[in-house]
Amino acid sequence: MRVFQKAKIVLFHLLMVSVTIVAVSFLFYGEIKNRLIASELNIDMYKTSLESAIYRYKFLPFILSQNNRVVDIATGDLDRTSSGYLLQRIKYATNVSTVFVMDHQGTVVASSNWYKQESYIGKNYASWPYFNAAMQGRLGQFYGIGKTSLKPGFFISYGLKSGEAIIGAIVIEINLSDLEEIWSSGPDDVVVMDVNNIIFISTNPDWKNKSIGDISANAIKRVESENRFAKNLIQPVNISQCYHFGSITLYSDSMFGCLVPGKISIEERIIEYGWTVLHFQDLRIYFLFAFVAFTVAILLYVIIIFAYRNFKNKHKRSLQLLRNQLVENSKLASIGQMATELSHEFNQPLSAIYMLLDTTRLLLGRKLYEQVDDNLALISSHIERMTTQISNLKSFASRHRVPGGSANIVAVANSSISLFEAILKKNNIQLFFQSSHNIIYVPCNEIGLEQILSNLITNAIEALAGQEKKRLSVLINKTDGKVLLTVRDNGAGLPDTVRIFESYYSTKQSGTGLGLAIVKGIIEHSHGTIKARTHPEGGAEFVIKWQEWRGKGNDER
Repeated sequence: MRVFQKAKIVLFHLLMVSVTIVAVSFLFYGEIKNRLIASELNIDMYKTSLESAIYRYKFLPFILSQNNRVVDIATGDLDRTSSGYLLQRIKYATNVSTVFVMDHQGTVVASSNWYKQESYIGKNYASWPYFNAAMQGRLGQFYGIGKTSLKPGFFISYGLKSGEAIIGAIVIEINLSDLEEIWSSGPDDVVVMDVNNIIFISTNPDWKNKSIGDISANAIKRVESENRFAKNLIQPVNISQCYHFGSITLYSDSMFGCLVPGKISIEERIIEYGWTVLHFQDLRIYFLFAFVAFTVAILLYVIIIFAYRNFKNKHKRSLQLLRNQLVENSKLASIGQMATELSHEFNQPLSAIYMLLDTTRLLLGRKLYEQVDDNLALISSHIERMTTQISNLKSFASRHRVPGGSANIVAVANSSISLFEAILKKNNIQLFFQSSHNIIYVPCNEIGLEQILSNLITNAIEALAGQEKKRLSVLINKTDGKVLLTVRDNGAGLPDTVRIFESYYSTKQSGTGLGLAIVKGIIEHSHGTIKARTHPEGGAEFVIKWQEWRGKGNDER
């Protein structure tokens, strides 16, 4: 009888131990699962930000290669000082790290950092892949890490032509260290590896320029031939791979080996460049938590009910922690999107300010102080608008795309036309502006309308370059709840009214083919339409149609 009773007690203890092990394992699995869900959200954000940082500059070398002054640098028609200042202005205008021009032998003849001790001028990069690609008429893309600075840089190049011959290359350098610094503000380790598993971007400084696992001899030869990394610095990081399941990998970084993996990672691949983005999380705290939970459960068996309630509360807190973390991740993703949108929104007012400053210098030389004051007032208004956008980003209260909201199109048209007043006068262009009403609201905000009008007026001015009598008309009409904006010139007209809105299609030799495509996108996003035609009396005519905005702020007429 006593033996049977002792057996029952032992079985009961074993049952409780088994229940404790299952409970701790379930809690451990649940927490890891939650962390992986959060990691998937984070790594997608990291991948998108990296691709965006590169793609926004991808076609800049091609655009710069169409600039005759840039070509003059390669031909030697532009002196070194003028070349340096030109490239320096391009650098600050585009916010890239460096811009430089190489001759047909790969020697740098001009660079935006010409005035610095570490200037690229005189250095030869003929062996670098991006130079060879540019000289073959292709877009060159290459990344590498400085052998002494260990700063990752991405180079994009395109050939410079004189006639049909490629005489050199224009190269931009994007400093990925800024992106790396932003990533470092997060709690976990994030790395980007190349095809050889060598880390070139890392939030952990000790891992940069190292490999995950031993690197093969063939990979080392490739690294040497491509000048990507300093060979003597390539060493494996102090972790080893234990288990791999799809995009998830477990690593050992302690004396317990793979019995207690110390880190877990989830990966995303960027196929175009052969890169892999890894997001690491520390597992040791979770194993420690599991061990403590198991030990406490065994030692405090006599108060198992209390332990169970405590476990339940911890489980609730972990779920709440996950919810809070998902909310924060969502906010970070939204802020990243808002920052990208603002960078596009700032292009137009910055261009306007630049143009107004040039005009102001001319007016000051002629002592036209009243017009100078008008220009300064316009500059102030643009700065105030940009300040408002930044304030909106900080408050995270009014996130929207460029064409969202509403605005008085008549007021925006007056403001936009005033920006071009000096240019119109200089080119002897007769402007005719008429509106059927003083206040007409449309479902597009001021920034979107300014981009539309600025682009159409700029195109019209360029189209009128060869005309003796130059006329530009901007008409706004409201009828039966519909608003029509018509912009017409008396230039040569449009050769193709269908393809004119296609991306990268341009009738101008130096055009990018993006302006009207952007205009159409803004209009369609604000539920409007745009049509283009060659007017029967000659010249191009663009007609934009919206439904009148009837929302708040449209009460006055």
